[in-house]
Amino acid sequence: MKLRGKSYRAVIFDFDGVLADSVEVKTKAFEAVFEEWGKEIQQQVVTHHRHHGGMTRTEKFLFYYRHYLNLELDREGLASLCERFSALVVEKVIASPEIVGAEDFLKSCRDQDIICYVDSATPDDELKRIVKARNWEPYFREILGSGKSKQANLEWILETYGYNTADCLFFGDASSDYGAAVGCGVDFIGILPDKEAPLLKKYPHIHWANDFKQIMEGKLYG
Repeated sequence: MKLRGKSYRAVIFDFDGVLADSVEVKTKAFEAVFEEWGKEIQQQVVTHHRHHGGMTRTEKFLFYYRHYLNLELDREGLASLCERFSALVVEKVIASPEIVGAEDFLKSCRDQDIICYVDSATPDDELKRIVKARNWEPYFREILGSGKSKQANLEWILETYGYNTADCLFFGDASSDYGAAVGCGVDFIGILPDKEAPLLKKYPHIHWANDFKQIMEGKLYG
């Protein structure tokens, strides 16, 4: 596959907002979990969540309780919140529409013997369940979730499969995606809804597209 005049052997994808149009599913779930704390807290949570894609839900819950509620979550309370959150999102993420052209792009990678991976902040078991339910499991060699950081997952892919960094491309929509790619020396392309995307405001120099239909047509911004 050639993009920007370069050929790649492996492509790594974030999941929510990159392959599946599911970011708002999780936004609404955070809003629901904090409903009992009132609208002001809900708004703080939603604003932070929208600007910190790629941060795990565990990290977010600990942050919101400590900084917005002035409370410390114990292990049992954190587990309960994560279970509630998972119950709110899994079926909706499975049912969410794909980012335009996502499956066609995955098929194109398969047809060209380009190996695909998922590197997401969603818990591993939940992520694998979602990918399997969407019938996307055959497209990926590895489906890696929040058991490790995104950069640690990417480092593991590079080391385990012996890729040169120049052979790999990361598609993401969050600072953690871009940071993982830069940290490992891997090329990065953003999949972003528009010019107002938080990632683009933070890193205006990045290459990006709205969806994979544009990617396959060779349309890139930046």
